[in-house]
Amino acid sequence: MGAATARHWAGTTALARVGLRGARTVALLKHHPGLRCTLEIAVGTDRYVVKLFADAARVLALSAVHQVLAGAGLASGRGPTVPRLMGVDIDAALLVTEMYAAPSTAELVERGESDRAGRLAAQWLRAAATPGVTLGDPYDPPHALEDVQRYVCTIGSAAGELGGRAGAVRDRLAADIPPPGYSDLRHGDLHLSHVFDLGDGPGVIDWDTFRQGPVEVDAGMLCAMPARWAVLRPNHAVAAQRAVAVFLDEVDDLVDPARLRWYRTAALLKFASYLARRQPEGWVASAASLIGDAEMVSA
Repeated sequence: MGAATARHWAGTTALARVGLRGARTVALLKHHPGLRCTLEIAVGTDRYVVKLFADAARVLALSAVHQVLAGAGLASGRGPTVPRLMGVDIDAALLVTEMYAAPSTAELVERGESDRAGRLAAQWLRAAATPGVTLGDPYDPPHALEDVQRYVCTIGSAAGELGGRAGAVRDRLAADIPPPGYSDLRHGDLHLSHVFDLGDGPGVIDWDTFRQGPVEVDAGMLCAMPARWAVLRPNHAVAAQRAVAVFLDEVDDLVDPARLRWYRTAALLKFASYLARRQPEGWVASAASLIGDAEMVSA
């Protein structure tokens, strides 16, 4: 049996063990080399998301996230919710969830429904603000600064001048650490593309980077998105700004302005480091724009 055939047989067997037999189509959605691979599986008329991990411990961790959110009433399949967990196979390091047949809030923004996109994101943040779940690595400001330092190093290795500017922003963050705030389970990477419009509320996918921290961890990430759209989707940047404005108006009573600015700045440096690592065409100008936004937010 060849290696490719063996892998196919093992995958098919694992899917059968979690109840997915006779897959009609298999499509690659995303691949993070050395970490995980995300597939779309169609069985009959139903579609599922299958995540394959390099480390089986991640399967256990993510299945725990789904279970505790279910206990908090946030995994029913009706918004606000996370995708329902359909199956787990530890031996194959595999996790299966339902796949939403619904648009993401990023799609809503692109077709002019920014207000609804902002309200859905806010509805999720409010529902998940205090589920009472102590799960995930701590992501208070001191721990977040460790990531910020890595972002600065990545940027500096790729472009020294930009690294200097990013380092100055890091120094401001280190000198102006806000109070930690109430800590709970957070998504950790809350983008508009992760929040879906289920009709009766939001559905939130991709919990691979879940954290334990204040609500501004997720709010700050979302508020940094328009700056990213300005360099990656400039035709929709104004619409993204509108979505975030509506979002902020809806969650004004939930977030602390100082912590929000702090985590938003950290997210902007994260986006810049992503460009520095991948180095797509025109990345230097785009990263400089994101660092400029970080400079303004942190000033």
